[in-house]
Amino acid sequence: MNITVTGRHVNVSDSLRDYAGKKITKLDRYFNQLIDAHVILSAEKLDHVSEVVINGDGVQFHGKEKAADFFSSIDLLFEKMEKQIRRHKEKHQMHKGPEKGEASGDLTGVKEKQVILRQVSDKPVDNVEAFLQMRIDKKEFILFKREINRIEADPASANKNYALIYRDLTGLKMIEVPADRSPSGPAENKYLVYDLAVLDDSVTDPKIEFTINNSFDVPKLTLHEALVEIEKSAHQFLPFYNTESQVINVIYKNGNAYEVMVPGF
Repeated sequence: MNITVTGRHVNVSDSLRDYAGKKITKLDRYFNQLIDAHVILSAEKLDHVSEVVINGDGVQFHGKEKAADFFSSIDLLFEKMEKQIRRHKEKHQMHKGPEKGEASGDLTGVKEKQVILRQVSDKPVDNVEAFLQMRIDKKEFILFKREINRIEADPASANKNYALIYRDLTGLKMIEVPADRSPSGPAENKYLVYDLAVLDDSVTDPKIEFTINNSFDVPKLTLHEALVEIEKSAHQFLPFYNTESQVINVIYKNGNAYEVMVPGF
């Protein structure tokens, strides 16, 4: 794997460049189809930031971590990329996902369709990082636990603060439960909807504008109804408000089976 290490408004010493290179090289043992990696080191106020973009055979990985010094942030970045690449390898080679349950049978006229429930990672991420992950996965949606300031949020609300970014016929949208709103109650009252405009489509640091759109047009369905709806449509995925669990889910096609992304609570 070809590795480059550069500094963004910082000088990179030979020892730091060598340390970063040796760390990233170790990722080859998890995925031998990695082609090149670009490590970017920068400073943000008191934080030392390490960022990497790794290109493989038909896949791209991205990660960013910060710490009190560059060596520590590189260590955190390596751990993050190690987990990300291992998850990708398990998903594509072993066809397994974290915490899944299966159900099949005659579901309102849809016969013998396997449904796999997949829980979203419990690790909070910010909106831009989620957008980058969606692009890396080459999907049109991502359901994720949103990173918020817990000091400003009720603990129960913070734990259930999931968001969905997806693309429909009008463009990119995001649905979230704001930290100052209760996670219970009617869907129209607890969710905020945003239109997303990508102002700078950078691979590592895209600029995205979020504009509030009060139109909550996600269908309200049970899981069975969502399965019937996507089965009779030409769509590859369907975001919906699950009227049974009262949270946003996404059902999508994966070969002959259907998978449903659900929050991890």
